[in-house]
Amino acid sequence: MVNPKLLRQHLFPWYKEMNRIAHEKGRLVVCHSDGNIQDVIEDIIECGFDGLNLIEPKAMNINELKKKFGSRISLIGNIDLGYTLTRGTPEEVRAEVWQRIHDLAPGGGYAVASSNSVPEYVPLANSNAMREATFDYGKYPILL
Repeated sequence: MVNPKLLRQHLFPWYKEMNRIAHEKGRLVVCHSDGNIQDVIEDIIECGFDGLNLIEPKAMNINELKKKFGSRISLIGNIDLGYTLTRGTPEEVRAEVWQRIHDLAPGGGYAVASSNSVPEYVPLANSNAMREATFDYGKYPILL
């Protein structure tokens, strides 16, 4: 929605300064953005963000992001809010959490979360399934 040139000129310099101050105080900083931001991920990393939050499955392939950027920024999210969390079964939620952990957790740099938020219309059983599966499968060493 915003031209990357404008982001680079007007927003990212402020992000760099904000992140510098946060890091001086020993804090980590996460960038939250929706949609496809592949054109500016290098910029986000250069701004000093430690994590990239909530990667939507239909917008970006998190496995490709992990391969390309995973050594330089942590990835958060990608449990599908469009279907799995809202209309899937608890078993489908558990399977998706297992798949993300299996694919993304080795080597570190991944945190389980929904692909956006966990709104009130997510069935409690599915929200609980995501949490429980994270605890069940997310222990190091990750068993492949």
